[in-house]
This record gives sequence, structure tokens and C-alpha cells, in this order.
Amino acid sequence: MVLTMGIEASGVPVDDDVRPRQIDMPAEHQPTEPSIRTEMELPSSAERVEAHREARLAADKAYAELIGDEISKGHAFDKHVIEQGEFPGVTTREQFASLIKDAVMNGEFRALSGGRTAYWSDGTVVIRDPSTTDGGTTFRPRDGYDYFMGLH
Repeated sequence: MVLTMGIEASGVPVDDDVRPRQIDMPAEHQPTEPSIRTEMELPSSAERVEAHREARLAADKAYAELIGDEISKGHAFDKHVIEQGEFPGVTTREQFASLIKDAVMNGEFRALSGGRTAYWSDGTVVIRDPSTTDGGTTFRPRDGYDYFMGLH
């Protein structure tokens, strides 16, 4: 058995048995191996930006739903919706969760101390506090927007 070796242009030895054979025929008739770059159409920059925006919106929506779900199941519903009547027309936890979600998605945002966040929307303050069992609170402060701006 005779082993033959060749040298590539890079100077690296290559076994002739594994080196691709050169075919003596016109280029248009030579077999070509498909390239993934030529077969796969990559998305444009605009398509990538749009996909990122849609993914971000979906993540924001899921986060807002989580906050609404947690807070609406906690003390805020009983205290601020039922006892104090701060949200006329809101009678169920589902309605309260929807109101909270809307405030988180569309309201003004502020980062607070202790890992808390606050949202302001149409007279409503949502305070997200992940360290509490019910995830925070939602209410309508008497001082309105000044209360929201005074949060730390």
C-alpha cells in the first residue's frame, strides 16, 4: 500500500485520498456543493429590528400580565377596590388585573429603591415589589402625580 500526500497552498500536508479531486471540465459543468449562504436567505436589517421589537413587546406584555395577576390576587383588591372604592366600575379581580396590566404597559415608569418599580397611569399608581407575597400594590393616591413623583 502506498500513501500519497500533497501540500495545500497553506503549507499543511493533506492526504490525497481525502483531498477533493480537480475535474478537467468547464466550470459550468463541474459539480458544485451547495453553500448554506447561497441557499438560505438571511433576514434584512429591517426584518431583524422588527423581530426584536415584536419579541420585546411580547416579553413586556407577559411581564405586565404577571404583575397584574399577582397584585390583583393580593391585598390591593380588597383594600383599594372593595373597601375604599378607589376604582369605580371595577368589580372583579380580572378587571383589576387588566387595569394594572394597562398601567404597566402604557404608563410612566420609575425605578425605586429596594428593587421596586412604579408606574403611573390616569391617576393610578402601581408599585411592583417582588419582595412581598402579593407582588406590590395598586391604588389611587389623593396627591395624584405628586405622590408618584415623590416615591423613592
